[in-house]
Amino acid sequence: MPTATRRRAAFDLAAYESEVAEFVAAREDALYQQQAGFTPDLDLDLLYARHGSLFDRQAVDELRARSGRASQVRERLLLAFATDGHLERDVAPLTEAIARAQATAVIIWRGRPVPYRGVMNLIADTSSRRDRYALLNSLMEAEEAINPLRARRLERMAELSRELGYRDYVDLVGQTRGYDPDALVEPLRDFLDASETVYFSSLRRHLARIEIEGGDANLADAAYLFRGIGWDSWFDGARLTAVLESTVAGMGLDLGLDRGGTLDLAGRPNKSPRAFVAGVRVPGDVRLVIQPHGGWDDYAAALHETGHLLHLLAVDPDLPPATRVLGDPTLTEAQAFLFEDLVGDPEWLTRNLRIPTDNAAAFADFFSLWRLRSMRRTAASVLAQLRMHRTTDPGVQRADYAGLLGLLGGTTEPDALYLAAVDDGLYAASYARAFMLRGTLADALVARHGSGWWSSAEAGGDLRAIWRRGFAQSPEDAIASLGYDRLDWRPVLRQISASLIGEMSGYGGPNITTRAGTRKI
Repeated sequence: MPTATRRRAAFDLAAYESEVAEFVAAREDALYQQQAGFTPDLDLDLLYARHGSLFDRQAVDELRARSGRASQVRERLLLAFATDGHLERDVAPLTEAIARAQATAVIIWRGRPVPYRGVMNLIADTSSRRDRYALLNSLMEAEEAINPLRARRLERMAELSRELGYRDYVDLVGQTRGYDPDALVEPLRDFLDASETVYFSSLRRHLARIEIEGGDANLADAAYLFRGIGWDSWFDGARLTAVLESTVAGMGLDLGLDRGGTLDLAGRPNKSPRAFVAGVRVPGDVRLVIQPHGGWDDYAAALHETGHLLHLLAVDPDLPPATRVLGDPTLTEAQAFLFEDLVGDPEWLTRNLRIPTDNAAAFADFFSLWRLRSMRRTAASVLAQLRMHRTTDPGVQRADYAGLLGLLGGTTEPDALYLAAVDDGLYAASYARAFMLRGTLADALVARHGSGWWSSAEAGGDLRAIWRRGFAQSPEDAIASLGYDRLDWRPVLRQISASLIGEMSGYGGPNITTRAGTRKI
């Protein structure tokens, strides 16, 4: 008698997508609870076990078969989700162990414990160079204690990528996201070359203000420099919420606090120093989180996350779950950068914080250097991570990271951090694409509504029209809708350079400062 065979159930895309929304809601809430400092545990194992069918090989293969055409936007978004989840489910115990270590680790400083997540803030507040270096060394010991977990996780994700039929993790990201990460290498190198002189000239000038020679600074010195304590009196933490509200009101918008928006601005010992937004149920439950530290950076972080908050709250609730809660983070990061950069707009500073014109211009110079440093470090990180995912030699990985970040950022970078800043999905590449999109978007808003676009309800309407589409469009689609043909780093570099004070005048002589030092011309 022939053996009966069980027919595989047909893949139900609508049911799959509905369960995706439930999983994302549970995951985002868990991440919020852990990263906001309420609990040290993520409990990812239970979550992935409950929704295991979302990430099994059958679901991945089915979505991969369906997503071959460019028109299949939902299927491609779901493929990226399923593939990421397939990997994350396997490494969830390591993810949990890393998160718990970060939430519970402490260093002992002068007889008192300092939470791991608070050490960089303490370094930034420390005026003594010797103390900064001692704190950084202690932090690096903590990083090295966590690194074996990070290394095993990275190695396992590479193995899983190959098991799924991809050449390596970079290939997996490229094929599931719809863009080629390697295609970023040439434009990022061009950006780094074009910004080198203006960056190192400005960095040298600002380091001199804290009595450090250019080329003689490390990461701790940079943290102290960019803490910008001297600006604290202008950035009153008690006014932060009011400033956010008045800024978005100028665009005819609001923070959505009566329709699912949450501002979590309270300080907690184990709260992540990295600000974030948790889109638990988009658009009905979106939570903005920052760990207040004091000064301008709180404003920049809050404005950045406000860009995310407004984007997610404005998403059309009738969109399919895939285009509401999944998608290329380039889109939402570009909105976040757009809002964050208001902190460096002299007109915004004068109107919203009542900073005198001369002081506003000086702060804009300081902020523009910080922004350019962030962009250069992002570019360096992309280059380092593309190499990292293609070698298993930790010595090479460390050397690539510390060499590229140090050389291109102008401050010595500890190689112990080589894994700490590696986010899943090559998120650094999304940041790089986002700062290009942000520059073009800013150009378009200024062209349509003037330099004070952030006080125009019409500009708010333009942004709301973009946000309403969720993640249904790619960054390339967004660029095309603005009348441009590709992502380009030149607009944002031009905007930043215009805010730097006197860079091309030489400040006292025809010296050109580069990463190699100062040379006469």
